[in-house]
Amino acid sequence: MKFCKVCGWAYQAWVTHKHLYDQNDKQADTLEKAVSFFNRLSTITHEYSLQQVSKLHDPAQQGDDLNVSIEFVVKYGEWGDKEAEVKKIAEKLAVLGKLLKPARNKILSHYDLNALLVNEALGGFPEGEDDIYFAALQELVDEVHDRWVDGGPYPFDALCKNDVSEFLNVLERSK
Repeated sequence: MKFCKVCGWAYQAWVTHKHLYDQNDKQADTLEKAVSFFNRLSTITHEYSLQQVSKLHDPAQQGDDLNVSIEFVVKYGEWGDKEAEVKKIAEKLAVLGKLLKPARNKILSHYDLNALLVNEALGGFPEGEDDIYFAALQELVDEVHDRWVDGGPYPFDALCKNDVSEFLNVLERSK
């Protein structure tokens, strides 16, 4: 199902940035070899991952168009006896998703003049809340996959962590 795939892509974008920058304990041996480039790449990967998460919080429908979003799968999922459980997960995700809304509306999707002039951080997850968000998103994706695809979970592809580790090892070895 497309919903599972877009959620998985948001996860991969987030985990790639997180492991390359936030959890990289070898920055002096890796990212500091090309500081300007990696600072730029940090901004690109950070904004892109926030944008992917923000899109998951779009309304189910805008005009005549349907969006593949959390609201869409909750609203049109025909959940039966699982409806309360699915709505509870969606509510948890919505609380954290609202933290990104100012950034989405002012910088990620548009170049708001005032936001650019003020140049303040507009949204993000407090420390550790990103992990909570993606754990809840994994729960929802598993429910969607179990109900609508072929049963069972749909684990996010965490192999991108290995890709980041290998990339950092290559950088570390280059002198």
